[in-house]
Amino acid sequence: MERSDKQLAESIKSNSHTLYILSVEQLTSLHQDTTPTDKANIARSSADYVSSMLDIKTCIKMVRDLGAKGRVYEKVIDGKQYIIFKGHPGLRTIFTGTKYLASNAKVVDMVIGKAAVKNSARLGGRLTIFLTVPLIILEHILKDEFLLSDLVADLAVSIVKVGVSSILAAVIATAVGTATTIAAAPLAVAIFVGLASGYTLNKIDDRFSITIKLGQVLRDIEDNTIGAFSRGMWELEKTLRWQIVNGISPGKGIFYP
Repeated sequence: MERSDKQLAESIKSNSHTLYILSVEQLTSLHQDTTPTDKANIARSSADYVSSMLDIKTCIKMVRDLGAKGRVYEKVIDGKQYIIFKGHPGLRTIFTGTKYLASNAKVVDMVIGKAAVKNSARLGGRLTIFLTVPLIILEHILKDEFLLSDLVADLAVSIVKVGVSSILAAVIATAVGTATTIAAAPLAVAIFVGLASGYTLNKIDDRFSITIKLGQVLRDIEDNTIGAFSRGMWELEKTLRWQIVNGISPGKGIFYP
């Protein structure tokens, strides 16, 4: 009998279920906490740093090959721009020569030289936009209330922020490349400036609610143009229907006396 009671207790324990009783407000809150929008927000935030992470990887490879103080010079020879490496090429695995064209695939891929820095900033900004835009659209679609004006405002501000960060990083990195011959310095500065400017612009946006205010401005413009036209057409339709129901010639007093 004792064994049977023990088996029964174990059976009840293994098949137990927890029942939660929630109010409507609690259920709504739980839904909002577990909504896929959170995942879209995380993905969007991560997309902003993909380009920087790739640049960091490139910078590490450059330092490993040339050394932290590895030096390069840009020089025009016979009308062509060259990148000249200092040091012992036998100790290097990527740049085994001493002189490369500035357009050489290795030089461009490793972001060495002013032209390569500018190209990297441009491609990085483009990559960020390509990754971010679909996630912004997805984030707004998943919201409980989808407003086209908010989506357009978010896209516009985000693209401007990416553009400003990319241009600022390229300008400062190019200036650093002119002031120093350390190969890794321009790319390292570009990474830092890109991250710092992006972070700062996001904080400014949050502080002054630029995206939210732009969305409101777009809604006001829509309401005063398309909205006003729609309301006018609706009022006209109601008037014409009233005239027809009451035996009045449609359009009288509107289109003709």
